[in-house]
Amino acid sequence: MNYGVALGSGGIRGMAHIALLEYLEKKYNENPVAITGCSAGSIVGALYALEPNSELVLRKFHYIIKHSNKEIQYIKKSLENKITGFAKLLSSPGILNNNLLFNLLKSLFHKKRFSDCKIPFGAVAVDIDSETVEEITEGYILDAVMASSNVPAAFTPKLLGGMALVDGGVLDEVPVELCKKMGAEYIIASHIPQKNEKFNDGLEYINFISSLSADYITSEKLKQANEVYIFDSSYEWYEFDKYKEIYVEAKKKLESRDMHEKN
Repeated sequence: MNYGVALGSGGIRGMAHIALLEYLEKKYNENPVAITGCSAGSIVGALYALEPNSELVLRKFHYIIKHSNKEIQYIKKSLENKITGFAKLLSSPGILNNNLLFNLLKSLFHKKRFSDCKIPFGAVAVDIDSETVEEITEGYILDAVMASSNVPAAFTPKLLGGMALVDGGVLDEVPVELCKKMGAEYIIASHIPQKNEKFNDGLEYINFISSLSADYITSEKLKQANEVYIFDSSYEWYEFDKYKEIYVEAKKKLESRDMHEKN
């Protein structure tokens, strides 16, 4: 079957993508012809493209979270402290320097290039100067996933190829179109929207309102996919300590969907 997989953004909620890849391995018993990713989806997608084994990808996430506790806690505390964070944004485009992303991701990708992938892979980021989506399919994977994962305001933009790049989720949260360009005829999309059940302050409310337009764009783009999996989550994207719960919840949802389809 000529199928491709497009994995969306979501921070640590992207653990749901690993559950989906595991599910697809059993369902189709063959690798996708292409895999694309945005933000968290670019990290999971790149790891899987390099070594198409969901269990191995899961082990790598477990390792990186276990051995990067200091950096993870610093990111979490910095983003949860809204007073300090707001003060930093008055003088900088990001609360955190993207060197933190480099330190987290370098052990996963090191000097791996797109040409090292066993499955063709592509990532998306947004160039804030030209206000366009950049489809990255060559060069160093670390550079690409860093650019695709640069959450606006949380991290400073990633400078790459003369561009200032931020999280692809700004304009292309689930890169279905790129997956088609890379030769996939049947597209399986994985989307992880965050539930907004309550607002703790005005800033969270403003963020929710601003996200509505992005949600509309994503819902329209998902119509281009042949098969869509949606994993709603109430976790914040930086709650790395919840990675096991997110993965288990996604597995349960897939099992429930499978049972429903069989019945």
